[in-house]
Amino acid sequence: MPEQELQVAERHDVHATAFCQFPGTDPLAIHEVVRGELGEPNLAVFPQLPDRGVGADAVGRSAALLADLGFDLQPHGWRIGVTDGIDARRARSILRSDENLLADVLGAEARPARRLKLTLLGPWTLAASLYLSNGERVISDHGARRDVIESYAHGAREQLGRLARITSLADFTIQLDEPLLGDVLDGTISTASGYRTLRSIPRAEVRGSYEQFLKVIGGDAQGQRVASLLNLPTWDEHWIERVDLLHQAGAGAMLIDPSGLTHRKWERVAGLVEGGDRVFLQVLAPSERAPGVVEAVNSILRPWRQLGLGLGQLGALTLMPRGDFSRSSSAQAIENLQRLASYAQALEQTRIDA
Repeated sequence: MPEQELQVAERHDVHATAFCQFPGTDPLAIHEVVRGELGEPNLAVFPQLPDRGVGADAVGRSAALLADLGFDLQPHGWRIGVTDGIDARRARSILRSDENLLADVLGAEARPARRLKLTLLGPWTLAASLYLSNGERVISDHGARRDVIESYAHGAREQLGRLARITSLADFTIQLDEPLLGDVLDGTISTASGYRTLRSIPRAEVRGSYEQFLKVIGGDAQGQRVASLLNLPTWDEHWIERVDLLHQAGAGAMLIDPSGLTHRKWERVAGLVEGGDRVFLQVLAPSERAPGVVEAVNSILRPWRQLGLGLGQLGALTLMPRGDFSRSSSAQAIENLQRLASYAQALEQTRIDA
């Protein structure tokens, strides 16, 4: 089963992590924030700095992982099936530079981390965001979307291999952001002309491609452990169906924004926990007034108990901010992460005392 192949030998404690997007253009300064606030037992992240411009954007950075597929930037977006353009070369250069900097940062630590969380666009959001040479989206062509997702999976697998070779890292969590998956499944993505929408992609095709994608990024690991984390918009009225679809494909964890959850969606979260999956819970916005530890912990425990979940199951939780830090100052990011770490520590103590 894909899930068995991908599942990390999970830590059974509560810890904190973050989204990977940070402000500014100095990755070394952001590494200082990340390494300082998300050291063990928390889960550090591989920073992304979209303020660096073209090639550092979410689509360009993910497209830079495409294996054996060239791409370039056109006025309407990133186009595949061509020789790498100057913007594509910049995107690949930024990514490699970031990988080498991560190796330098970890290599300078007395006890280098073994775990890391990376963020990529999900394969279907990337396929929906890329264009063919005729100007239409990749998802409009069955063969093209199949080839792009396959290339993307192998490129992501190659990146994990590179990181493992040049660093001390052995455990990876891959966060796959899928803001467009619902539109792909519902057939609500516009054509290039804007006068009609593209056909919906069959659920069976989405599930099958995701299962294969997860198999590839988790395969041939050579001592590495790889876990998948899916980020779907919880405000989507069909969120439960999307979760079930990706769960069937082998997704091992879900990122949850409680502000978008109805009672029925909360019950599905409880089902994930009871089934042994992990839940990455967003609990504090970067600009939000941070409540005290007792107040914050109680706000998490209240729905937890109402769902009939035991305190011993709190180890399924990882705490995250409610949003990334791309529009925050470093001081705001540090304060937010410190608060999250204190909440996680208190929840872990509650779990131990249960």
